[in-house]
Amino acid sequence: ELKEHAEKNGLIFMSTPGDEECVDFLEELGVGAYKIGSDDLTNLNLIKHVSKKGKPVIISTGMSTLDEIDDAVNAVYSTGNKSLVLMHCSSEYPTSPESVNLRFMQTLRERFNVPVGFSDHTLGINVPLAASALGACMIEKHFTLDKNMKGPDHSFSADIEELKSIVDGCNEIHKALGSPLRVLSKK
Repeated sequence: ELKEHAEKNGLIFMSTPGDEECVDFLEELGVGAYKIGSDDLTNLNLIKHVSKKGKPVIISTGMSTLDEIDDAVNAVYSTGNKSLVLMHCSSEYPTSPESVNLRFMQTLRERFNVPVGFSDHTLGINVPLAASALGACMIEKHFTLDKNMKGPDHSFSADIEELKSIVDGCNEIHKALGSPLRVLSKK
């Protein structure tokens, strides 16, 4: 039902499986990509099982060392799957700006030569917009219909207006970034 609803509204449906049985269920549903949460970055058997499906793999890197990220990347590549995105992430809920360290995205890009996104757990919209300006290829932001709902992440999740502002802001930032060439405007 959720997959049909997402696709009907022009969204790509995907999920974060926690075990191989969930991966197989999602494969039966026909997901287009898989995300590995930070808590499973060291679960190399799960990463290999996902990667063998031949679909894009998105891996969050919160709570991990560079050596652990190396192992996860190698697990993906060992299956022949080369479609990988690493998500820079701090797993503090919510994350303070001082703990974000957006410049680490560049380290991930240079070390692994893969697209790098940003999984955001900060309050507000400024940090994901900054990540976009620094080259994040995708932004993950928790979403809520009501910040006052009970649960561990509603307070730092984006509501409808904030999510729209993030999308609009990222689109504007990408237009404004331009190219490395100096182009003089006729205006």
